[in-house]
Amino acid sequence: MTQTTYLPKDYELFIGLDVDKKSFSFTIQDHNIMKRTKTIPAQPQYFYNYLQNNYSNKQIICAYEAGPTGYHLYDYLTQKNIPCLVVPPLSIPKAPNERVKTNRIDSVKLTALLKAGSLKSIRVPQDEWRELRHLVKIRQNYASLRKVTQQRIKALLLFAHLDGYIKDPYQKWSCNHINEIKKIPCQPAIRDCLDMLIDDLFYARKQLLTIHRVLRSFCNSHENIKNYLSFLQSIPGIGFVVAVTLLGNIGDPKNLKDPRELASFVGLVPRENSTGDDVNRGSITHLGDKVLRFLLIEAAWVAIRKDIRLYQFYCRIKNRHHSEIAKKKAITAVARKLTAIIYRILKEERKYIPHF
Repeated sequence: MTQTTYLPKDYELFIGLDVDKKSFSFTIQDHNIMKRTKTIPAQPQYFYNYLQNNYSNKQIICAYEAGPTGYHLYDYLTQKNIPCLVVPPLSIPKAPNERVKTNRIDSVKLTALLKAGSLKSIRVPQDEWRELRHLVKIRQNYASLRKVTQQRIKALLLFAHLDGYIKDPYQKWSCNHINEIKKIPCQPAIRDCLDMLIDDLFYARKQLLTIHRVLRSFCNSHENIKNYLSFLQSIPGIGFVVAVTLLGNIGDPKNLKDPRELASFVGLVPRENSTGDDVNRGSITHLGDKVLRFLLIEAAWVAIRKDIRLYQFYCRIKNRHHSEIAKKKAITAVARKLTAIIYRILKEERKYIPHF
């Protein structure tokens, strides 16, 4: 999520960095014409020492793109009282005729945007919230591995024309269903492939159980996270997985500014192309975490069955649209409404009272 922007007039030097595994490429610019580009080894202390040796009496602000190198540079600079922005890559504009990309060019672009006051930083999670995000991400990885492996098994059975041996193709992946797959008569090569895929499936399921235990233990050991989870789980349709995924992605709820920010974060706000008196809104933006958006929409289907007001809201939206798209539009609107409910109960630190 983005945080409050900065004021360029408060700083004398602007530094945009392109950070990779081996080096920092950075460009330094002031309010006038001075510009300097340099590349150093990817060590935060080298960068800090360079600034101290050359610009110790200047007010400096830095920025770099969020990426695989994480937050180690941000942590180091903030400890040294140097403001640093970690910028989401999708928020950096790109010209249609831009065909050359290098570390130096990226650092120059970041510096220019930083000087213009056009950059917004993500909210870098701290302490237990950063640990929670790591655990949530690894849970998502194993959940994705389980889903992909199931799809690969079904694809192999279809390709080998063995799908007819499955009595119910829509059956859940229980142990009986897997044993049924193991008994399918097939050629040795196909059997070896199936056995290896089934081993992958069991591995993913085992790791998912393990990470669920780890997540529950971690949340129970941190009182504030535990309390926020209880508030979230009081909302119909939101269980432990949805609640912990939500907290792992948004971080500390105290930093939330308004309900629209949360809806934007999961991509549940409509596109808009309005001008003058014409208002033209389209489908949702689909920006943000698609896993969290999927979980909220799934939660919405449960919520309308357990909360009469949400069900009435669902029916009102559904009745406004053509039957082919009515349900999809309505349930997306309910998911959007859930983000407003989530925001309110997190900010007020209370449980939700369903309406029966």
